[in-house]
Amino acid sequence: MMETLSAYIKTITALTIFSALACMLMPDGSFRKYVELVLGVLVLTAVLNPFLRIFGTDKGHMELGLLQNQVRLEKVFLSADEYEQIEQQRVTQAYGQVLEDRVKEDLAKKYSDIDWISITFCQDIEDEDYGTIEGISIGCAEEDAKKIQTYAAKRYGLPEEAVTVEK
Repeated sequence: MMETLSAYIKTITALTIFSALACMLMPDGSFRKYVELVLGVLVLTAVLNPFLRIFGTDKGHMELGLLQNQVRLEKVFLSADEYEQIEQQRVTQAYGQVLEDRVKEDLAKKYSDIDWISITFCQDIEDEDYGTIEGISIGCAEEDAKKIQTYAAKRYGLPEEAVTVEK
């Protein structure tokens, strides 16, 4: 209990000192108020975090809120091209995660001993095959490795060489 309280106080102190230093080093101008706002929200989030957990506020909701604020700030401070590139990276990353989760769920229906899945897919937006699975790596038990490789290759229309199974 005391260790947790000590860590809590150290975190708030460190964030407050960092915020103060960052504000002191920032030149005067319109950009400064946005930095102060973001740093203030960061300190406030750190202060309120334990209380939100006590009252059952889901951590995922807070993380989503922070991500939304980050996206709003990026829209303000980044050029349209930079922002579009960052958004495309986020979409590609989210797509890859969903793809891996769905493929793992699908394969786990037939083979329950699958530990993990990693998927490579076409990430070039300009390519007509964008989003198409190019390869699958599967972690599973040793006895089903060849069967899983053959099944996954057929299931997802890949050559067997594109599917690797690690034990």
